[in-house]
Amino acid sequence: MRLKKFYLLLVMILGFAALVFASSGEGKAESKKAAEKAPNNKEIVWYAYDVGVAKAKKEDKHVFIDFTSKWCGYCKKMDREAFSDSTVISLLNNDFVPVRVDGDSKKELDVNGYKITEQALAKLEFRVRGYPSFWFLKPDGTRLTNVRGYRPTDFIVKALTYVKDYRYDTTRTQGSGGNQ
Repeated sequence: MRLKKFYLLLVMILGFAALVFASSGEGKAESKKAAEKAPNNKEIVWYAYDVGVAKAKKEDKHVFIDFTSKWCGYCKKMDREAFSDSTVISLLNNDFVPVRVDGDSKKELDVNGYKITEQALAKLEFRVRGYPSFWFLKPDGTRLTNVRGYRPTDFIVKALTYVKDYRYDTTRTQGSGGNQ
């Protein structure tokens, strides 16, 4: 009888350890899944901030960051409306690296060796004070601008097109290479 209890306890401990081990790599596994998933233009392929910024530099694409929160009603409305629109999905998947950051998450990111939670990234680094909040970054990671609050689909399409076409850069000429 004691031997059965011992084995049962051992199995429970090993199961718990496996669960803890699996959940500790969950963030990297999610980012890896997103990185492997090809854009299907039926949904936006969101990346973690650290993965997305590195991908943008490598692929010479702008970054679109969606700072959101699970409790945010307007964030959910953005998901239902703008982020489910086929034009927005196509622009984000093909011309940007879309990044989603949960402003309440304690998930740790590794940004070039600098460890920071999503919550700290939103509040301390990007000074997000309300949700939704969106940031545009150049391919090298330089911050361009932010947009706060709910925005309708047509606004998002115009903003994405403006950034994608480098219209913010008046020094850029047609023959200067890159995404034009």
